[in-house]
Amino acid sequence: MSEETQPNTRYTDYSSEIPHLSFTYDDDYYPNDDDLPDPQVRPVIPGALEKIQKVGIGPVELPIIIERRDGGTQEVYARASLYGSLDDPKLKGLNMSRFYVIMHEAIEDAVSVDALKDILFQMREKQNCTSVFCKLRFNYRMTQDALRTRKELPPDTPDSEVFKVVKGKKLSYEKAQGHIFYACELEGQLIDGIYKFFLTVKYRYSSTCPCSFTLAQDAMTKRGKAANGHSQRSTATIKVEFDPNNPVWIEDIVEMARTQIPTEVVVVCKRRDEQAFAERNGSNLLFTEDASRLLYEGLNRMFINGRIKDFSVVTEHEESLHPFNAIAVMYKGIENGLR
Repeated sequence: MSEETQPNTRYTDYSSEIPHLSFTYDDDYYPNDDDLPDPQVRPVIPGALEKIQKVGIGPVELPIIIERRDGGTQEVYARASLYGSLDDPKLKGLNMSRFYVIMHEAIEDAVSVDALKDILFQMREKQNCTSVFCKLRFNYRMTQDALRTRKELPPDTPDSEVFKVVKGKKLSYEKAQGHIFYACELEGQLIDGIYKFFLTVKYRYSSTCPCSFTLAQDAMTKRGKAANGHSQRSTATIKVEFDPNNPVWIEDIVEMARTQIPTEVVVVCKRRDEQAFAERNGSNLLFTEDASRLLYEGLNRMFINGRIKDFSVVTEHEESLHPFNAIAVMYKGIENGLR
């Protein structure tokens, strides 16, 4: 075979062993729908003839645009899950490709509560489900101020605008900033005609054990022994239900958490910031129960002010003392609500 006539694609040809099959791919074949078998038309149902509460796809990877509180947008990489109920026990299989197409078309411009509502409505109508679910998981970028480090100013900056001069460098009243990311979930449900929307934000902070701290102080004060209280990176998983007509923003949840637990992990950290972090931890000693109650307090204020409809919080301290974690769970206690 000449170089000109040789096919572009090479195939592993087993036709000498299995002569009734062709081992070449037919790139031009395009069948009609009616030409193809469909095992869902007259399905064979193994197992129990029961309704399936959820069947769907996930995680579907895709870029999405998230609306920000300041009116701007942010593009993020997301992992989506889409489910619907299979209500007829004599049927099986949802059109999973259709789920993806519905989602992609609805959030092509930007993710919003209205777009999620549209996804859920179309999933229900096109798949004839009584319950449908859509969840988007992504990392959301925000800025974080350094604890003490300030921005540097040009040498000709007027003294009235200078916070301090350190080693000949003029420093701003504004603190240095860095980017910090929050693992988030945006979830919509449509069950028996009722929409529900949820936002989950993971907030990472440092927790210094009050017991360990006081024991270390006792050893240093009474016996002059070097000792330190143990601390660990900790995570609060904050989940809220919100009114689709009055959405809560990721920024709202993060700012509440920063106020209630100011020992958030830091991204800009020079020596002065590390010292500040140690001081901030020392003035905010936390058992996991303390962290949970502090966040409950902040969330409950948002609930009373009508910003959220329900909430739960899980705090997990990745113990440096023990080979296991310390965990606390709290929730508002709404009937049939978050747990």
